[in-house]
Amino acid sequence: MNVSRFGRGLVIAGGLVAAVTVVASLWLTGSPGAQRDARLDTVRVRDLRAIEQAAGTHLRENGALPAKLADVPGADLRRVDPVTGAAYGYRVIAPDGVELCAVFAADNGQPLRQIEPWVRRDWPHVAGPACFERRLDRPSRAEG
Repeated sequence: MNVSRFGRGLVIAGGLVAAVTVVASLWLTGSPGAQRDARLDTVRVRDLRAIEQAAGTHLRENGALPAKLADVPGADLRRVDPVTGAAYGYRVIAPDGVELCAVFAADNGQPLRQIEPWVRRDWPHVAGPACFERRLDRPSRAEG
């Protein structure tokens, strides 16, 4: 009888440890839905970065930034959010500067929930709309 109680106690303790482990891991890394949101936000940042690079290439080749997002060259450039289909924000703010905007699903300030650390470092954002001002390389006088 005493051994039976001990065995039952071990089973209960093991179950509690397993439950606490699952809850702690979900708390630290986020639910599967939160991880999906973080991955989609990484896609959004990659899209904005590709737009930034294409606009920079246009600036170096033509001496001016494209006036609107539709004018940014790139046949395979995604100009809309992969989930909502809403257009990304693009605005020329200086001869060598653009503002790029998107609506994000999650706050990327939590390092354990971030898919790629460079996203948090270079494109910090909270959930909701966020804009980023970027300065692009202008052509040098020797090139022009």
